[in-house]
This record gives sequence, C-alpha cells and structure tokens, in this order.
Amino acid sequence: MAYISSSFFLRGSERLKEFFRNNKIDVFVIAFLALFSPLFFYNLGGTSLVDFDEAWWAEVARNILVRKDPFVLFFNDSPIFFHPPFGYSLIALSQLIFGVEEFASRFPSALLGLGSVILTYLIGKNLFNRIVGVTGSLMLVSSVWFILRARSGNLDAIFVFMFLLTIYLFIKSQKNPLFLYMSAISFSLLFMTKTFIGVAVLVPIAAYQLLNLKKTRVNIFNLVLAIFLAVYMLIPWFFANYIIYGSSFMHSLFANAVKPGRQFLPDLLNLHETKTLFYLHSGIREWYYPAIIALIGSIFFIRRSPNILVLYAWIVPLLVAFSINKDTEIWHLLPLYPAIGLLIGFFLNEFLNYLLVNIKNIKFLKDFRKSLNLIGKSCVVLITLLLCTKQIYEFRNEVNLFGHSTTGLAFTAKAARYVDGELYLDNEHFLPSAVFYSQKKVIHMRSLESPRNILRGFVEFAPRVSLVITEDWRLKADEIPKSKYQELAKHQGYVLIRVGKPE
Repeated sequence: MAYISSSFFLRGSERLKEFFRNNKIDVFVIAFLALFSPLFFYNLGGTSLVDFDEAWWAEVARNILVRKDPFVLFFNDSPIFFHPPFGYSLIALSQLIFGVEEFASRFPSALLGLGSVILTYLIGKNLFNRIVGVTGSLMLVSSVWFILRARSGNLDAIFVFMFLLTIYLFIKSQKNPLFLYMSAISFSLLFMTKTFIGVAVLVPIAAYQLLNLKKTRVNIFNLVLAIFLAVYMLIPWFFANYIIYGSSFMHSLFANAVKPGRQFLPDLLNLHETKTLFYLHSGIREWYYPAIIALIGSIFFIRRSPNILVLYAWIVPLLVAFSINKDTEIWHLLPLYPAIGLLIGFFLNEFLNYLLVNIKNIKFLKDFRKSLNLIGKSCVVLITLLLCTKQIYEFRNEVNLFGHSTTGLAFTAKAARYVDGELYLDNEHFLPSAVFYSQKKVIHMRSLESPRNILRGFVEFAPRVSLVITEDWRLKADEIPKSKYQELAKHQGYVLIRVGKPE
C-alpha cells in the first residue's frame, strides 16, 4: 500500500514538473498579469452602487435568490426582459456567497475582467506569439473604461470575458474537437448575457476556421453537434419567458438587439467626427493613435501572418455596427479593446521582425542578430509596460481605487429596510438604488393620483403610515411643518420620513 501511494505521488510529481517545464513562460506571464489584480479587487465595495445600472442589476440578481428562479427575472415586483439571465445569475451567486452588498455585486465583473486580461494573452499567443499576447493584455488592463466597467456591477466585463472565452476555446478546438463543444456552451452563455450582439463573435471565428481548414480536426458532424448544443442551452430560458409573457417577451428580445439608425453604412468621409471614434479614444486614451497606425500598417503583413485577418474580422464588423447604431454608448465598445491591443502587439512585433530581417544585410551586425532579436522584443514589452503603467497612474482616481463613500439615497433606503410601512420615492430618477438598498417594493409618488402625487399633498393626505425618501431642500421648499412627519434617517441631503396615522 505504501509502495502504491509512493508511486502515485512520484508520478504526480513528475507530471507537475513536466507541466511547468512545458509551460514555464506561460506560468510566469499569467503570474505577471495577476499582479494587476489590485486594479480589479482593491476597495471594490468602497462606494455605493450607481443607480443606473449597478443598483438595477444588483436588485435583479437579488430577486433570483428571493424567487429561486434564474430564468424569469424581476425588478421591483415587475418582470424585466432587458437582458437574459446569465450575467445576473453570476451576480446572484456572488451575493449568495458574500452577502447582498456592493462587493458581491461587483465581484463577478472584477473576476472575469482579470480573466479577460489572461484570455487576451492566451488568444494572442495562439494566434501569433507570446509577445503579441503580452502587449494585448497590457493594453487591455490599462484602458480606463475597461477597468471602470470591470470594477462595476454591470454586465459588460462578463460579456467581454465570454466573448474572449468563446474565441479561445474555438481556437483550441482545431486540435481537439472537445473544445468545440465547450466553445458552443460558451457562445450560449455569451448570448444569454447580452443577446444578439454576442453573435458578432461568429465573424472572427469563421475567419479563423477558413484560414485553418487544412489544419483543423473539426468536421461537419462536430459542427452540427456544437450548433445543436448551443441552441439546446438557450431553450430553458427562452421557453420559460415565452410561455409566461408571450409576444411582449419576443418584442423586448428583439428591441434590445443592435438598433441601427436610418443609415446602414457608416459615413466614411466623416468617420472621424462620429461619437464611436470619440468614445473609442476616450476609452483607450493613449493607445488610440497606435491603434490607428496598427490598423493600417498591419495590412502589409497579412501574407506573412494570415491570422491577422481574424483581428480584422473582429474589429471591422463591430466598428461598423457601432458607427451606425444610434444608441451606441462608450461601454459598448469594450469587446473591441482586446482585439485592438492584439493588433498593436502584432504590428510592433512584425515591424520589428521586418527590421531584423534587413539587418542581416549589414555585415558587422549579422553575428548579433539573435541578441538584437531578444533586445528588440524586450523593448517592445518594456515600452508597452511603461505606457500601461503611465495610463494606470493617470486614471487611478477615476476608478474609485481609494475612495469610500455612501450616497444619501443608499443610506436612507437602507434605513427604510428595517422599518415597517410602504416605501414611496419623491424622485423618479433614483428608483434602482431605493429598491436595492431598501429591499422593498418602491412606489413612485408621481405615479399616484392628485393631490398625493406631490410631496405636500402626500404628507397631508397619506392614507396610512408610510415611508417617504425625499430631499431636505424639498421639505423646506414646500414649507412642510415638522409636526406632519417624523424624520427617521438623514444623509447628504436625503431624508427618510414617516407620515400618516395608524389605521
């Protein structure tokens, strides 16, 4: 028995050593990238949730736990179809583990944001080489809007991770068809994060497949089975909502897809003036002009490395879609960031190789070509790292790395959680925070009939004991006597009051 245990331990030890021998560079790089984890996790729960969309999505996730239903989503006791359930389910799982609070609501985004940095490296390594992968991941981790959304209880970082995971698993499937089925599952979860925009991942996947037809082990049977698996994964969510809500669910499903405006092609002559490029510049900052150079310059290296067409198939369709989409917002562009980072890394690497190839014609440098190659690649990584560090330092205060604050609305709504009575809100713009922090159904005062649809009328004619979240200046402006209400909590100008008489 002791011999068997010892033999098993030795075999395991040898396999572990072999793994580190074969993957020692990857282990080093991933450990290096993990050094950026404080950007994602430090002080993650230091500030209150933002009303739109953090508190909104956190409340939807909390209702999954309350109702024990991951498919049919609710907010403030009403059904919500804005996005499918996968992202909310991850937030709900985090809330189940850590509690219903800010850190838990942001943790899935932070964890998968860090995962996206690592996946960017792995995709770059598999498509090109490690230098491209490292450069792409450094660009991603130093893009201010990526970090902002990764430190936010939103769905964008989750979406980017699933987008990257689907591509990475498909690349791996060329050697092992098992990864194709994993990629199909990942695609279903991508679709169940933000629906139809996730379909864009099929364009770079198709490009990669076409470029590697001679090398792939994937056949028609594998593809059909993968498609069946992807569709099968969507059935429970789709039918659970369609059976209950019918056409209203279908309308919402398609209404939240990509909505083009009147034009179907971007205005190429005025492309530089579109908000899409302005948003892209704001989101990646100093990487913007290197990205433009790389986008143009990489064309000259297509013959040397055809896989660059995968990045073009990734970037161009999304850029066109966002340019014609009337509802494009700055965070919508996040799926472009990894591809842009890899494109920059590719161009720098290929341009360096071009220079080194020509160096061999210089007689006195010919013997130093290998050393120059190492020095050149080290310089690429060093320059990228310096620019990455500079950008992170500049936006450190923009991503709430050090701030601690509780909003007045969060404070008063949380106080209402522990007091009996219906909760009314005297401000229609801040419903999500009021609902999440109070964990109650919140009624808009303005939705009531006159005279109770304004603060003065509600205080005067409240039919029963009720709670109201309002603002101190409103009480003073309406000259409401203090004898008419009881102040229960107050913070940063927000006030929780109790009005009405017991029945």
